[in-house]
Amino acid sequence: MIKKIIIGILLLGIIAIIGFVVLMANFEVFDEPTETELKAECDYESLRKIKMTEMTGNATTNRSIHIYATECNYDEKNEPEPIFVASAGFIKPKDVNFEWKNFDTLTIRYNKKLEIFKQKKESESINPKIVFEYITE
Repeated sequence: MIKKIIIGILLLGIIAIIGFVVLMANFEVFDEPTETELKAECDYESLRKIKMTEMTGNATTNRSIHIYATECNYDEKNEPEPIFVASAGFIKPKDVNFEWKNFDTLTIRYNKKLEIFKQKKESESINPKIVFEYITE
């Protein structure tokens, strides 16, 4: 009887160890975040471009939404200028939005509950004035 109990406990232990190894092999704790473009829009004269992307999170970081300013004929050699970065564990693409009000004014609307990491009033590279508004739910 005791021999059967010991064999049963050992068998459960081995199954638990195998299960843990399989879980850790498939669980990507520190996987690289991926970037997904949500929206890109040029101004009325097709000179300046605003791009909104979503970065996925992992075990150590939350998802975040980034808004970048570039020229419409953007090439990969130049880094886009980040003008707005927000993050939260619950962030959704509808929590941040932007639109060109006129040639020199860009309006960015965002959920008040988001944690803001970067918020520029004016772009250094393409120079639109940036107006920020809260989205009320």
